[in-house]
Amino acid sequence: MLRKLVLGLSVVLATGAITAAAEARHTRHHHRHHHQQRGDQLILISETDVDLALDRYTIDVRQAKGAYKGIRIKNAMGKLFDVRHVQIVYSDGSVWNEDRQIDMYWGERSRPINQTYDSKFIDQIVIEQVPGYGRGRLQIIGIQDREGRQMDRSGRGGSVRYDDRRGSASSGDISVRPTVPVATPTKPGQATSGGDVLFGAQYVGFLTDRDVIRVGNEVGKFAKIRLRVLDNDIHINEMKVVYANGESDTLAVNADIPKNSRTNWIDLRGDRFIKEIQLVYRSRPSFNGQARIEVFGQYAPGWLGPNGEGRKYNQGWVLLGAQTAGFIGFDKDIIPVGSNEGGFRRIRVTVRDRAITLNEVKVVYTDGEEEIVPVRTRVDAGGTYGPIDLRGKRRQSIDHIEAKYRSRFFDSSAKGKGSAIVEIWGQHF
Repeated sequence: MLRKLVLGLSVVLATGAITAAAEARHTRHHHRHHHQQRGDQLILISETDVDLALDRYTIDVRQAKGAYKGIRIKNAMGKLFDVRHVQIVYSDGSVWNEDRQIDMYWGERSRPINQTYDSKFIDQIVIEQVPGYGRGRLQIIGIQDREGRQMDRSGRGGSVRYDDRRGSASSGDISVRPTVPVATPTKPGQATSGGDVLFGAQYVGFLTDRDVIRVGNEVGKFAKIRLRVLDNDIHINEMKVVYANGESDTLAVNADIPKNSRTNWIDLRGDRFIKEIQLVYRSRPSFNGQARIEVFGQYAPGWLGPNGEGRKYNQGWVLLGAQTAGFIGFDKDIIPVGSNEGGFRRIRVTVRDRAITLNEVKVVYTDGEEEIVPVRTRVDAGGTYGPIDLRGKRRQSIDHIEAKYRSRFFDSSAKGKGSAIVEIWGQHF
């Protein structure tokens, strides 16, 4: 009898242990995937060639489409990435810092970093690593759900004022948002990777400055502009837009904009060519020194696209994007073409300021089809490679264009000592 009782108790305990283990496995699985929802996808939002001898570098991902619930990083090429710190800078000004060792050999990727329930727009990823040797390629992979895929940076709407530690920043008739305190690398007059056009950038002193930023008809028609202010607060006495027909609009009077912030888009009166932007302003006296102010434009609706008005100008060629070429190694730049609906018949590469060596052009269509154009040729400053006739599915629009190139170190015709500006243009059917 005692033997039967002991055997029965052993069975009960074993069954309980098995159940507890199963529940523990389920709990660990649920905890590990508590953010994972049906419909979440992993999206490649950046691929960057990296000098492994660096201990810190910043990756700008503002061109990424949609918002994200977290990221992973992946070693796409290189002996070893010995990462010690990852910082995610969001467009709303918040920052996530992840301090943990992430060792990734070629092909390996990290666990999710700051995976959340809510989707947010990401501006930059800052990587700190143990310096090594050689070069590698790092991928930033975003975790995105259906809602995040449908979100648009330009359509977040709302007039949101920026509050810093000193309290609410009175901005006159201009509403502002926080921004990453890093100067925009795009040259004035060129489109950024996100599609906005940088009209110009100026440094403002303590005394009242008056600047005129010239735009010109060849750039396009614009419906909105906005400002970005870095390094110090500024006070705008007046901001005026002068159109090509001589009419003008005064957009701001006696407006204060805090440092490291950007205004919301300011609507212009109609869609028209801008001759120039006139600014009268000063920075706030402090030990921070001068302020940097950047002025951007947003293309008018109907300017881009297969039936857009832009086809009537520049022989139907539309500027898709512009980047700065490096001197060492081939840069791989990704030019998003999401705002240009419809198919393109051909593309071309135009170079400014310094000659480049163009190595490859890859066209990626929205259906995933790729078309690779091997080049390996020199393109002089002021010159153009192309046009390149596209052979892909012509009724499919282009998702993005990848180009590999580098500035020519020795170039007697170069304008200044800087790198080349590489522009990608497209021509519709």
